[in-house]
Amino acid sequence: MTDTTISKTPKVLFVDDEENVVRALRRLCVDEDVEILTALSGAEGLEVVRQNPDLSLIVSDQRMPGMNGWEFLEKAGEVAPEALRIILTGYADVGAAINAINRGGAYRYITKPWNDDDFLMLIRDSVEKVRLIAENRCLTELTRKQNEELERWNTQLQVMVQEQTVDIQGKNKELEKLNEQLRRNFRSSIEAFTALIEMRERSVSSHSKNVASCARLIAVGMSLPENEVSDIIVSSLLHDIGKIGVSDAVLMKEEAQLSESERKEYQLHAVRGQVAVESIEGFRDIGVIIRHHHEHVDGTGYPDGLKRNAIPLGSRVIAIADAVDKITGSDPLSPASYEKAARDIEFYLDTRFDRAVFGVAAAILKKKAEDLSGQPKEPEVEVHPTRLLTGMVLSRDIRSGTGLLILARDVVLDGKIIAGLQRYYKIDPPKTGIFVRRSSIGKPQ
Repeated sequence: MTDTTISKTPKVLFVDDEENVVRALRRLCVDEDVEILTALSGAEGLEVVRQNPDLSLIVSDQRMPGMNGWEFLEKAGEVAPEALRIILTGYADVGAAINAINRGGAYRYITKPWNDDDFLMLIRDSVEKVRLIAENRCLTELTRKQNEELERWNTQLQVMVQEQTVDIQGKNKELEKLNEQLRRNFRSSIEAFTALIEMRERSVSSHSKNVASCARLIAVGMSLPENEVSDIIVSSLLHDIGKIGVSDAVLMKEEAQLSESERKEYQLHAVRGQVAVESIEGFRDIGVIIRHHHEHVDGTGYPDGLKRNAIPLGSRVIAIADAVDKITGSDPLSPASYEKAARDIEFYLDTRFDRAVFGVAAAILKKKAEDLSGQPKEPEVEVHPTRLLTGMVLSRDIRSGTGLLILARDVVLDGKIIAGLQRYYKIDPPKTGIFVRRSSIGKPQ
């Protein structure tokens, strides 16, 4: 994330008219990774809030002269609306609690004297919640910008269709090519975004793309409607997006090596993935598919322990596609790896995997193994970026020198893409040239 508010030390403000209480709160938090600010009245607290609108948490006493706690929190919320607010009082005052929550926007209501351990846990949880909200905001903004770009492409395409209405019959073939390029650009944009996740775990490079490719074949083989196939493809590409919130220490371990607490943290990535895409228009069903791609048909999966048909079909498809790539990823050109994938997945039918989905997947794996056994690899040529031509087709993914996915294979190059590639090779040059299909050389479009 590039938002500077995320990387700063969280700020916590304590407001109480009793100086000894403020000192006690400061001492309690001395070892926490937060910056402590204090004030001895509501008016003084408001001045601190105005000087520090990036506060993460405000803890205020309720009974203070001049301005009580809920009045202070209400005014503080106008200045720092994103800060969580907690009301602290030694009186069991129901009316004050209601005002603190309804008018002051209080997040929690606790009483004096407090339990130190519980209080510290509340501080940590509140600061972490603010951090996660900020991270999600950055992610939502990034996705919104990508959607705007996609909408711009759609608008341009619509204009082109309108301009060519008179001779539409003669332009059908050209429009089909443009539509295909738009779909590829959409997939490339999503793949580039998922590459940011995969950069944290180099051992699964191109994992999301491979899962999407396999899931698409399964969905088409099941004769699913086009919109469901599209949702499954996008869900596959984004199925690990929630891992952004998983710590490196957990992410780099095999799942079997995780402690109980680490396993719980890791398993949250499915829920976080749904949260990350939920606010994007048209992505609600995609978020549901992402949430449940680790469910098992016997109910032993996570996060909700769903069984059989209660698990979305798209999630069941991705579960098998995910397993296929994990099994074949170490040797994707070996027929034996696809035969092993079929055997291994079949072993877990009716426990982890759906039998009906596997029926289609097994046929795909068998054909893949046969194709690898009987067909030579398509010839390709390594080309310097300055010698690229429109119409060339990528035979390999292109990654920057630091490992970021720039373009996926099978993309057809045009002038705009070529110019972008040439800029990348100046900014973050890969170690090799660009590999294109030999058959596409000399066939500009």
